[in-house]
Amino acid sequence: MSDQRDRPIEKSFTGRVVIPKTNFESVDYYLPPSKSHMIRLLAISSINKGTTDLLVKGSIGSDIKSMISSLQSLGVNVSEVGTDDGAKFTINGIGDQGFTKLHPEVFCGNSGTALRIIIGLVASMKESVIIAGDESLSNRNNGAILASLQQSKVIAEKVTQRYLPINVQGPWFGGETSHKTIVVDCSKSSQPLTSLMIASALFPCDVTLNITGETVSNKHFMLTQRLCNECGANITQREASFDLPKWAPTLNNEYLIPGDSSIASFAILLAKLHNCPVNLFNWPNIHDLLGNELLHEMAPSLGISWDGNTITNISDSDYAIYDLTDCNDLITPLSAMLAISGGGRIFGISHTIYKESNRIEKTVELLGLFGLTVTIDGDGLVIDGGQVPKSPQQAVNCHNDHRLFMTAVLLMTKFGGELIGKGLHSIADEEFMRRLGLE
Repeated sequence: MSDQRDRPIEKSFTGRVVIPKTNFESVDYYLPPSKSHMIRLLAISSINKGTTDLLVKGSIGSDIKSMISSLQSLGVNVSEVGTDDGAKFTINGIGDQGFTKLHPEVFCGNSGTALRIIIGLVASMKESVIIAGDESLSNRNNGAILASLQQSKVIAEKVTQRYLPINVQGPWFGGETSHKTIVVDCSKSSQPLTSLMIASALFPCDVTLNITGETVSNKHFMLTQRLCNECGANITQREASFDLPKWAPTLNNEYLIPGDSSIASFAILLAKLHNCPVNLFNWPNIHDLLGNELLHEMAPSLGISWDGNTITNISDSDYAIYDLTDCNDLITPLSAMLAISGGGRIFGISHTIYKESNRIEKTVELLGLFGLTVTIDGDGLVIDGGQVPKSPQQAVNCHNDHRLFMTAVLLMTKFGGELIGKGLHSIADEEFMRRLGLE
C-alpha cells in the first residue's frame, strides 16, 4: 500500500508542451473515475466510525489526490493497493475522535470541490488550521462558504490579500446544541451547499439552511444529498431551504466509483475532429450522469452516432440549444463541437466565470486562436456551425484550466503546435495524453 502524501501535487501549470500532428484510425476511450463521486465519498468515509473501501477503474486525477492528501493532513488513514483494472482505496474513518492537525497547512491543490468540503470538515475543530491551494485555486472566491461559516461562530480569515490561504477555527456554532438557521448563497456554485451537507454530520445541533440565489449545478448538490442520505442522514428540501438534522455516517464496506461522464465530451470531440470511431468505456448509470446525459441525448444534432459503446461521426448535424446549468464543465469542448458541426447556442453558464478561469471569456479566446468564432450573447454563447479549425500562430495559453487544455490538445492534434499548461489534464484524467499516444 502507498501513502498519497508521497505523491507530488502540481502547484502551477506554466510549462509548455508540444503536441504533434496526429492521425487517429480508432481510439479506445476509458472514462476516468468521477472526482465528483469520489471526493464526496472520501469526505463521508473520513468521518465514519469504520473502514470503507472505494474501488476505481483506471487512475485517479490530481484533484482526488489533493482530497486524499488533505484528509491525511487531518489524521485520516487512507491507503491504496492496485487492482487488475485500477485501485482500491481504504479509508479508516475518525469516528468520534475528531480530526487531528498533523501538518502546519492543509493543501487542496487545484480542487475547488476538495477545498470547500475540507473547509466544512475543518470547521469542526477547536484548533486553528491553515487551508491553502495552488496559484489558480488561490485566486478563486470562497465568499459564499466563508459567509456561512461566520454565521456559525466559526473563525474564517484570509491570511493574505488573496483568497487563500485562509485560517479556519471552529467548532461549529461554538458547540451550542439548540437549533440553528444559517444562509448560504448558491448562485455561483453548489459546492458550499455540498460542504454544509457533509459537515452536518459534525454539527452539534440540527440546522436549517436558507438558500439565496438561483441554485446552479443542481445535480451535484443532489448527488451530495443522495450520498449523505444513503449513509444515514435525513436531509430534506423545503422550497428554498434544507433541513439538516444531526446524523452519524454509516457506510457500506465497499463502493465502486462510476466513470466521469463529463469526460465523454472529449471522446465526442475527438471523433468529430478526426472522423474516427471512438469506443467509449465506463459510461455511468443514469443516476450518476450529473447532467451529462445530454451528451447522449443530443448526439444526433452534433452529427454523432452513439451506438452502444461506439461513437462515430456522421455528416448530418443540426443547430441546437444547450442548457448547461447542471453540467457547466462541458462548455469548452461542446463549443468546439458546435463550431465544427451544425452550430448552436449555449446558456446556463454564467457561473462558469468562477471556475479555474473565466471559462466563458477563455473559451472564446481559446477557440479564436484556432480560427473558430464564438460570440458572447448576454450570459450565453452563440456558435456558428460549419467552421473549420486553423493552425494557431502562437503558443496557446490554457490559463490553468484543465478543460481548456484538454480541448486545446485535441484541436492541436490536427496541426501540431505548442500549448502552455503542461500536465493540466492530470487534474481530472491522468491517462488523457497516454490514451491519445501523446506521451
